[in-house]
Order: sequence, then C-alpha cells, then structure tokens
Amino acid sequence: MSQRHMRLSGLVSAACALQSCMSVNTYSLDKCDKFVKAFYLCCDEMYKKGGKDCSLSACSMHSAVERWLKRHADVDP
Repeated sequence: MSQRHMRLSGLVSAACALQSCMSVNTYSLDKCDKFVKAFYLCCDEMYKKGGKDCSLSACSMHSAVERWLKRHADVDP
C-alpha cells in the first residue's frame, strides 16, 4: 500500500468517525471536538508530507488547519 493511499485511508476513517459523531449529536460541533481534531491532524499530516502543492477538497486550507489546531490544542483526539 502506498504512502498516499495510507494517508487517504486515515483521512477517510477520521471523516467517517466525525460524520457519525455529528449525526448522533445533531450536528453539534462542540460534542465532536475530538473527532474534528483527529480529522484536522490527518489533514495537517497530509499537508506536511505532501508539500505545498498537496490538496484534498475534504481538508481546509493548510493555514486554516494549523490555525484550528493551535486554537484547540487542549482537545484530546
């Protein structure tokens, strides 16, 4: 399995977990912080390993991901 495929697999898993949490909690982000953080951590890793030209429509811009992670440093994934 390629590195890219493994990263995308991690993103898909994180996105599915986030979607499940959001569905169960009537789309309340505050109840799903740990899943949002796990998803953003996957996006951040993708950006760091893929370089500045790396992108995926599911992930926010890298600067937005970094900003969110900095603001939510206290959230345990």
